[in-house]
Amino acid sequence: MYNQDEKALIWLNNFNNISTKKKLLILDLFMSPSEMYTSFKSCREDIIQIIDTKVYNQLALLCEDSYVDKIINDLKVKNIKALTIASENYPNKLKDDLLDPPICLYYKGNIELLDKLCIAIVGARKITRYGKDVTEKFSRELALNGFCIVSGLARGADTAAHTECLANDGDTIAVLGCGIDVVYPKENKDLYLDIAEKGLILSEFPLGIEPLSYNFPQRNRIISALSDAVLVTEASEKSGSIITANIALEMGKEIYAVPGNIFSEQSKGTNDLIKNCSNVIMATNVNDILKQFNMKEREMIVDAIQLDFLQQNIVNELACGKLHLEEILSKTNVEISSLFVSLQGLINAKVIRQLPGNFYELQPK
Repeated sequence: MYNQDEKALIWLNNFNNISTKKKLLILDLFMSPSEMYTSFKSCREDIIQIIDTKVYNQLALLCEDSYVDKIINDLKVKNIKALTIASENYPNKLKDDLLDPPICLYYKGNIELLDKLCIAIVGARKITRYGKDVTEKFSRELALNGFCIVSGLARGADTAAHTECLANDGDTIAVLGCGIDVVYPKENKDLYLDIAEKGLILSEFPLGIEPLSYNFPQRNRIISALSDAVLVTEASEKSGSIITANIALEMGKEIYAVPGNIFSEQSKGTNDLIKNCSNVIMATNVNDILKQFNMKEREMIVDAIQLDFLQQNIVNELACGKLHLEEILSKTNVEISSLFVSLQGLINAKVIRQLPGNFYELQPK
């Protein structure tokens, strides 16, 4: 299943106490990864210039085929595959945009999604109602327009982005800050399984690695590099989402930020991005992103059906975006029973659709 170079890289990557940069420096000492593996014990003096003697001794002790076979067998048992920097289908995005591309990526799902047009959607873990609505709206509409949604499977915005994308039959990639066999957060187990089945889960961390805080900046560089653009939907001033956006800015990626409430700490990061970074584009609807990719602006087109006065009024109100039932009731000023009849008629005609929480919106085309 794996050639000798790939096995050597899987072996080296399994040591999480060595940074990716140092792993790459070790590889640079040799003509190939397989030469690195076979010559590891005989090149002690060169290697200990990069890693300390204690770490070298640990690696040398485990530089055995039986150890490599055990790693590969553990992956097979857990239905996990490995993609290495020596593999033919390793994503060029990582090689081109990162000084320290991961030497190995573990994955579950459809690896071909790496070749799609990808946009990262990142935001607050402690998401507000506004942030959730915004994240769901952009994830849904970007997925419907053919983008693959990349995020980190964390609480809050990541969860909303993945969930809404899958709900609309879109493609999504989750990049983890832990071993791929570790579900974090635990309440996202069902979402994890859905993405593994319908999308793609990635991690550069060896099996069993817990979601420690310093793993996430490392994870964020992969999210930025895999994506053709990054959208920040809601973020506080010093959040991981802002770190991801800044990494993407350094890579020359398109960055979009959704403006938020000036009184909300959860929107301070996005508002500051818009205010202080000339390369950041303010996004208030999906067309702000589509036009940057020279894609036709998407219009909400109502089917050619005969609408009565109340139904037309509802459609006009929803043309500005999703509304709660109470908001529609207030704007139309009709009896609740009449409103329900009109709403159901529009749903049956596929003009509008009902969302969780008694929200309604025009049916996307």
